[in-house]
Amino acid sequence: MDILLLSLVISTLAGLVVLIVVFIAFMGVQVRVGSPGAGKQISLADRIKPILGVVPLPEALFRGWLSKNGESRLMHSGMPWSARDFAALRWLLLLGSIAFGVLLGIWRGWDLFGWFLAIAWMVAGFYGPQMWLDWRVERRQMDIDNELPYFMDRLTLGMEAGLGFETALRRVAERYPGLLGDELRRMVRQLDRGHPRGQALEELSERNPSPDLGAFVAAVRQTDRLGTSLARILRVQTELLRSRRRRRAEEASRRLPILIVFPLVFFFLPALLIVYLAPPILHLFLGR
Repeated sequence: MDILLLSLVISTLAGLVVLIVVFIAFMGVQVRVGSPGAGKQISLADRIKPILGVVPLPEALFRGWLSKNGESRLMHSGMPWSARDFAALRWLLLLGSIAFGVLLGIWRGWDLFGWFLAIAWMVAGFYGPQMWLDWRVERRQMDIDNELPYFMDRLTLGMEAGLGFETALRRVAERYPGLLGDELRRMVRQLDRGHPRGQALEELSERNPSPDLGAFVAAVRQTDRLGTSLARILRVQTELLRSRRRRRAEEASRRLPILIVFPLVFFFLPALLIVYLAPPILHLFLGR
């Protein structure tokens, strides 16, 4: 009876963990709320933020999770959380993975495979959130690096047609799609509120860990100081960014054969050996 009650409690905790994971999986989805004309969007990350704020967290044990480096990584990932919110999420997932691992161990009767499942779930609950955060930062950087040459082409065409930098930026950012378009519109809103151009550009570069975007910001700020032609510099920089992107694609294609070796060795080759070697080995030992 006690084991049944313990299993029920652990399964309830595991269900809560699954619910949190579902929220995280759809965290990038934007949900339109309010009146149809309001056009306000609230992400599921914003919705779960108040819940994370009330989670009791032993801060003395997890000071590394609350460091300034964690704040910068969260800003680079685009999540509207503080370091404490993310630490609370990691704490919840760690507790849930431990509970689910214990449940799996009880279900398996704590045999060898049960111990393996329990330890695997605990390790995944500890390292999973940080791996997800690193993947999100890398994905954002890749998206911005891929979109930046097309944005700079449009911006350069507008400036070559006689528009000023801010006017061309507003025209391009108004309907530019993707993550880079969202960041550009945020920068335009800062300019509308009276922020200096240099400060808005610097905050744009700090929010996004893209070296190509940092080079663009540095070029704009340099032309402001020296008074040189920005359109000509952006045209040259666009070609440089395209060559960098082409070089990154070539490096990724050269790494692909090395990455294919591991699934071939561990999955395809054993099956191939079983198919080709099992009949002669059975014939040898069985004498038939």
